[in-house]
Amino acid sequence: MFRNYLLVAVRNIWRNKMFSLLNMLGLVVGISAALVVCLVVWYEAGFNKQQQNKDRIYRIVSTICFSGDSVRNSGVTVPVVQVVRENIPQVEKTIHFFTDDITGRITVDGKDFRNKEDIIFADSSYMDMMGYQWLSGSPATALKQPFSVVLTKDKADTYFPGLSPAAVMGKEIVYDDSIRTTVTGVVADLPYRTDFWFREIVSMSTVYASQYRKDVYAVDNWTNTSSSSQLLVKLKVGADPKQATALLAKYMELHNDKSSRTSLWLQPLEDIHFNRNYYAYKRTADRQQLYMLSLVAVALLILAVINFINLTTAQAARRAKETGIRKAIGGTMRQLMVQFMGETFVLTFVSATMSLLIAPLLVKSFHGFLPEDLPAMQLYSWPVLLFLLLLAVVVALLSGIYPAYVLARFQPVMVLKSQTGTVGNKAWLRQTLTATQFMVAQFFVIATLIVSKQIHYSLNKDLGFRKDAILTVATPPRDENNSLRNRLQAGIAALPEVEEVSLSNRSPIINGFMTSVLDRKDGRKAIEKVVEMRYVDSSYLKVYQLKLLAGRNLMNSDTVREWLLNETAVRAFGFKRPEDAVGELISGKPVVGVVKNFNAGNLHREIPALALGSAAAKSHRTLHIRLHDAGEKGVVWKNGIAGIEKVWKEIYPREEFSYEFLDKTIENLYRNELRIASLLNWCSGLAVFISALGLLGLVVFTTNQRTREIGIRKVLGASVWQVIRLLTKDFMKPVLVAFVLAVPLSWWVMDKWLQSFVYRTSLSWWVFAVGGMIMVVLALTTMSIKTVRSALSNPVDALKTE
Repeated sequence: MFRNYLLVAVRNIWRNKMFSLLNMLGLVVGISAALVVCLVVWYEAGFNKQQQNKDRIYRIVSTICFSGDSVRNSGVTVPVVQVVRENIPQVEKTIHFFTDDITGRITVDGKDFRNKEDIIFADSSYMDMMGYQWLSGSPATALKQPFSVVLTKDKADTYFPGLSPAAVMGKEIVYDDSIRTTVTGVVADLPYRTDFWFREIVSMSTVYASQYRKDVYAVDNWTNTSSSSQLLVKLKVGADPKQATALLAKYMELHNDKSSRTSLWLQPLEDIHFNRNYYAYKRTADRQQLYMLSLVAVALLILAVINFINLTTAQAARRAKETGIRKAIGGTMRQLMVQFMGETFVLTFVSATMSLLIAPLLVKSFHGFLPEDLPAMQLYSWPVLLFLLLLAVVVALLSGIYPAYVLARFQPVMVLKSQTGTVGNKAWLRQTLTATQFMVAQFFVIATLIVSKQIHYSLNKDLGFRKDAILTVATPPRDENNSLRNRLQAGIAALPEVEEVSLSNRSPIINGFMTSVLDRKDGRKAIEKVVEMRYVDSSYLKVYQLKLLAGRNLMNSDTVREWLLNETAVRAFGFKRPEDAVGELISGKPVVGVVKNFNAGNLHREIPALALGSAAAKSHRTLHIRLHDAGEKGVVWKNGIAGIEKVWKEIYPREEFSYEFLDKTIENLYRNELRIASLLNWCSGLAVFISALGLLGLVVFTTNQRTREIGIRKVLGASVWQVIRLLTKDFMKPVLVAFVLAVPLSWWVMDKWLQSFVYRTSLSWWVFAVGGMIMVVLALTTMSIKTVRSALSNPVDALKTE
């Protein structure tokens, strides 16, 4: 019986090749999108799941509140570590380590490597927690002595290619020409997904044996919270993390003061990968993006299912006679439904199989929106394949039940009398489904236009400073020699392509915050404000063409001696006019000038209160170089950059030269929006593609049914244009209805999205009009594939065929 159903299904699919192909194309796109989303969700959800005792492991993180603001930090102050070890009875074990964010160069056998991402300073407790398999060295002693390092197998192969783990033992690795370590162990790479991806574990005692790193990391101060200082705890069996948090609060209360309060929280291990308030070492997954991807996949699947229902029910009349004959010779409704559902299952499973081939292409196309380390080959792992099987069954049931019911309930007497009834010809249902399809596609098109408009606005808005022809070059972080940086600045300034050079810290606009608390004593009242900071030299205003509203520019100094404020800071400290602030003291330093407001972050943020001071000794470590305009006086930027690199190599012969143009820096501030735009582009394309497939199928079917009518009309004198209009007007109605429904929906959703920007573009009427025009043109183009051909056909052939 099953074999018979299968054979009949295959024959019917083959007999209706074109409609079967249209159905399959829609299903392949929808299932492939769902498959990729499943892969991403499964991949992200798998982080830290295989960690031993994962339910009892927590990371202690900090929230620092001051002057009405709060900052979240994934680290803790160093004194907290001892408090947790000695005074929190719920804690069974503590794992403290420092992430290394200062190492610039690693030297192995005279060869230099760059790596400051996966190095930590830790002791054996970290190795025990991760459960490493030791390939060489002793777990008990490998990290006991200072200047010892344990490598993962992958990193050992990078530094010492061709050597076995045993042969790597005793080799020397030099960090920044000053920390000479010896390899005391090699461990196997972790076989599971984890946020703890570190591959070079230097002994914790090395920090305390190196004065520079001790000064940077091991600061014995209750107010110095650094994200480099990471503290994990494993609680005792049955211990309540809330009780541990309450005890920590009591100890923190002893060290909080009026200006700032720090609270600690036990962050569950499973939360580390998804909580964007605290960084997850390598990258943090975004739950909102996962939700967006899931919605997109569901939308594409719905479009494909609608396609299937539309095309299958449209063909109901064609298969009515087959149904009538089957019933007349004894076929039951149940048998017919099984037969028609069988065809649906065959189509769906063939589509699911094809999606396995298409999905890797989607992974590549969506790479900007997917995790960078997502392995496409995981598509063929059993959890994803199991999901594909379940998805195929669900899709087959959703798309097949109604058409099977429609086809199977034809009455044989009426059918054999050529009265196929009206059940299968419910045009209003097909038009409703088509309108739904185009509404989804229309929404994606309008959303794409609005996101693109906001990105264009963000990248081209006047930010209050010059951003063209400016590049930044960071000097080596451990270079304490000011004279080298000054020589570099002077050498670059002498290049003919360079117009101005500043040696300061950060650009006017940055990703994140760089704040300090400043105060002003206004009589008996003290005004404290959290202020964005920039440490700059006297050339900074010239490079970025910042406008001075009152007073004078800063004078260069090794430490801050005077301030420039922006307009927001002037108002925040209680001054009415910029001139009123000049000469007043802020945190004991005089204000010497006021600059016009400029954006210090992306357009999601308001312009903050901001202060500029000069602190060359510790903070001026980045060169801000403004080039002459390309072509001006024969200037070629490529030559200018080559000249800058040459000067750099003369000063820092062993350091890698790199630079970034400011407009690229600004573009990176909107990386998330650019990824959304990329995703919407793809979604719009796929949604339009599926909708167009469905529309084309309906047009082909309807046109074939009206072949005789077209022939008669042409014989009676109808023009080509009149025939085309006759064939297209019915199909344009759902497209226009879809536009009417999509406009308020897209307006509401995109207005909510735009509210996240303080400075945003407007929802212009022409965006919706352009979106509607795009869909109308696409629909007409799709229909013209068949309608023009039918209108141009010879009426004699049509009438002869009929």
